[in-house]
Amino acid sequence: MPSGELLTVIDKTSDTPREYPLSNNQLLRWMFGFLAPVKWLVAFAIVWMLLQIGLEVLIVKQPGDAVNVLQGMRGPFAAAIDATSSAAGLQLPIIEATSSAGAWQWATSAAPAAVMLRQVLLQLGLLVGFWCVVRYLREVAYSKLSMTMVYYIREGIYDKLQRVGFGFHDSISTGQLINRALTDLQSVRSFLQTAVLVSLEIVISVAFYIVLIYTRNPWVALLALLPLPVWAWYVLRFSKKVQPKVKATLESEDKNVSIITENIAGVHVVKAFATERQEIEKYARNCDTFKTRVLSRIRMFADFNPIIRSIAQASYMMLFFATAVMVVDGRMVVGDFMILQMAMGAILMRLQQVATINEQYQNAIVSARRLHEVMTAEPTVPEQASPKPLPVGPGEVVFENVTFGYDPAKPVLRDISLKARGGAIVAVVGPTGAGKTTFVGLIARFYDPQQGRILLDGVDVRELSLSDLRKNVGFVFQETYLFSDSIAANIAYGRPGITDGEIEAAARLAQAHEFISEMPKGYATVLSERGASLSGGQRQRLAIARAMVTNPGVLVLDDATAAVDPETEDLIRRGLRLTLHGRTTFVIAHRISTVKQADLVVVIEQGRITQAGTHEQLLRQDGHYRHIAAVQLCSDEVPIGGESPSHIERVRDPKRVQVAADDAEKTGESVDVTVE
Repeated sequence: MPSGELLTVIDKTSDTPREYPLSNNQLLRWMFGFLAPVKWLVAFAIVWMLLQIGLEVLIVKQPGDAVNVLQGMRGPFAAAIDATSSAAGLQLPIIEATSSAGAWQWATSAAPAAVMLRQVLLQLGLLVGFWCVVRYLREVAYSKLSMTMVYYIREGIYDKLQRVGFGFHDSISTGQLINRALTDLQSVRSFLQTAVLVSLEIVISVAFYIVLIYTRNPWVALLALLPLPVWAWYVLRFSKKVQPKVKATLESEDKNVSIITENIAGVHVVKAFATERQEIEKYARNCDTFKTRVLSRIRMFADFNPIIRSIAQASYMMLFFATAVMVVDGRMVVGDFMILQMAMGAILMRLQQVATINEQYQNAIVSARRLHEVMTAEPTVPEQASPKPLPVGPGEVVFENVTFGYDPAKPVLRDISLKARGGAIVAVVGPTGAGKTTFVGLIARFYDPQQGRILLDGVDVRELSLSDLRKNVGFVFQETYLFSDSIAANIAYGRPGITDGEIEAAARLAQAHEFISEMPKGYATVLSERGASLSGGQRQRLAIARAMVTNPGVLVLDDATAAVDPETEDLIRRGLRLTLHGRTTFVIAHRISTVKQADLVVVIEQGRITQAGTHEQLLRQDGHYRHIAAVQLCSDEVPIGGESPSHIERVRDPKRVQVAADDAEKTGESVDVTVE
């Protein structure tokens, strides 16, 4: 079953709204949805389980029948056996045997009792052999079921993690997601297999053995059922206490994984600041908390298991005493006594597994609640059931009164209106934290605005499929991420299967071909994790090449040349000149040398467009752009006294920013782009 069908099955939860916690019963029904793709494997495993249980019951019965046959054979204790048989009203065939040749006689004799005994023993041997074969086949079926179920659950979780929006990943740490996709998944998988197979095996085994006991003595069968209500009451009482401790343990484990993940990713920062001891102490403190919570949970189960076993042993001793009295009184033969004791031992052994199942159940309920949060997460950017096709056009991008905030109560962008005609180059500048990256991210629907809309060639981007939209909007991010794969595979990431010539052409445009050629294996060189073996500028050039091969209609360069030297930046800009022709491009940059080539420069301050125009126009206006230009182009000529040209002081004064925004709205320069 494809992962999409699995997601459809497991998303069919109760009518309870997601914001309210699900009950344990609802979580159980949700978990059983994971069995949908493997239902035939479940049925196959149950068939082998039933065969094994049936053979096991017969194996328990056979030795008792053999003893009953032996009871009728003369030997050293013939008189005592005869007395017991007579008291029980049994008429068993007798073999005349001497003490010296008794064993050989019953082994070779043609007497009915000897023949019967040999048949019983032969049947027992065949049953044990057949049981071993069935047990092996059952284990194979169980393993195949388990691994197939894990495959589908992992596929479903990974599929979901790929499809949820940036907002979901912003709210849950990487360590938590890793732990949920591994530890919690295994807890749910283990319980599902246990709940379906082991629980069913316990129920069927107990039922079969109770029937066997009933055929020998109905009163003993009734006595064997007495401990079941006591067990049920204690298990339910225990479950209410242990779940909070299991949850606390898993949360502490999440923190451990998060600390490890962050430190591995930030190892350069840790070593640069020599904070190894500090990080070790932080991890040790959390490990100590984790140990305390684990020990608390272990103590609860340590109290639970002996009580369950004590109930089992008390029941067994009571039954042993009762059946022993029956044998002494002559109301039960020795063979039946053996059958009853072996059956009760098997029943109590099965029932003691309830403790293990209960522990798995408690872990699975907590893990399922955490997995449910991931698997049923609402898309932060939902797609329409019937999206519109991507329009054929020049790539015109229009912002209409867009307001957005990661927290709707705290907008990052306020009432943004802008029209970028197809093929235009729009430079976006502004102070750090002004909302520039958020602004361009809305074009590809990384997030949806709370107010207003964004149009691509006249169509609201929310009406397009995410796949079509994001294939048409290429990104070169400020922080470059490269995969642990070959250089060629990293460049071709957005278009797998392209030719080597196309990969090399993109690398040449990004000024990356020269350093790639100098590597031992060229384009086949496998990069280390995150491309750590490359310099920052080399990684950035590969990211630019990766964006180029997708041939997007809209290209976003988020400070893409910040990590390269001015000479390489100039080479990249010249290489991109032909590529950018006819392609709408948004460039976030701080260098005036990059910005001045744009058709329009947009200044964003505190989430508002405060200036808009060409490089020459903005140099004639007082504001952020002229200040940063003065710093970069003629910083040595700035007088020590007087007003500082730095934009930082301007941004700290919200009145000046608001005045600039009002002036921009009055002039209308920020809402249109004209390509000469």
